[in-house]
Amino acid sequence: MDPASAKVSVIIPNYNHARWLPESIESALGQTLKPYEIIVVDDGSTDNSREVAARYPVKFVSLNHGGLSAARNTGIRASEGNWIAPLDADDYWLPQKLESQVAAIRNEAFCYCATNMFYLDGHTEPRPYYEASRVKAILRRHNCIDPSSVLIRKDVLLQVGGFNENMPAAEDWEAWLKLARVCDFVGVTRQLLMYRVTGTGMGANPDIVFRSMEAIVAAGTAGLPPISRFIEARRMRSVRTALAAVKYRDLGDYPAALRCAWRALAYWPSPFYDKAFKILILELRRKLRNRA
Repeated sequence: MDPASAKVSVIIPNYNHARWLPESIESALGQTLKPYEIIVVDDGSTDNSREVAARYPVKFVSLNHGGLSAARNTGIRASEGNWIAPLDADDYWLPQKLESQVAAIRNEAFCYCATNMFYLDGHTEPRPYYEASRVKAILRRHNCIDPSSVLIRKDVLLQVGGFNENMPAAEDWEAWLKLARVCDFVGVTRQLLMYRVTGTGMGANPDIVFRSMEAIVAAGTAGLPPISRFIEARRMRSVRTALAAVKYRDLGDYPAALRCAWRALAYWPSPFYDKAFKILILELRRKLRNRA
């Protein structure tokens, strides 16, 4: 894509991330391909986020606390560019992120890049990256695309309704599944997003995993023939329920974890997704035997 035609609006939703907001904003300002605008949407923060944002040449939009999707959608509606680049306030980009993505785009409306996860203890690890030829199929199993890694044509994002404001979590995943039906994807293999892992997000809550499940299943199976839709829905529920099992395991609730693990098998009687599920089952059996 011709860089001159790419007017990129960077949307930074923020809720009480004043300590990390400077790094996020500065990474957007430091892009080798300068964004058309940077919009910080503050979702009712009670810290000094407003004062932090005021130090930088950004647009600042203030909301009553309405959730991450509402903040993202507000920024999208307020934007004047033709491409949207979400950037969470606790993440940051490497300088070539936007330039590399614009260079990769031909006729695609959705571009993502590889991600490097960094933890509070200082260590980093790459998130698995999938080529565009595979990524749509992978998305039916798990969300392999971070919201801060994407560049999306604004009109196409609006066509699918933006981000679902009724979902407590995984609203980005649902959006990717909807976009997968209406546009082509392209990926950039370089790790140009630094994704901060804090372990405090809503996705860590197994109850929220279940509350978002049906919206994910609906988005992932829409348009399939009836038999395929039935099979795919059970597979997707199996994966989400297995994820809840892992979340319960991490919380130390082993009986709940085991119940979810068996429920996942009932949805689809083959742990086809990865060997981590088999390891989880063995670990849970060992833990419960030790308690007996």
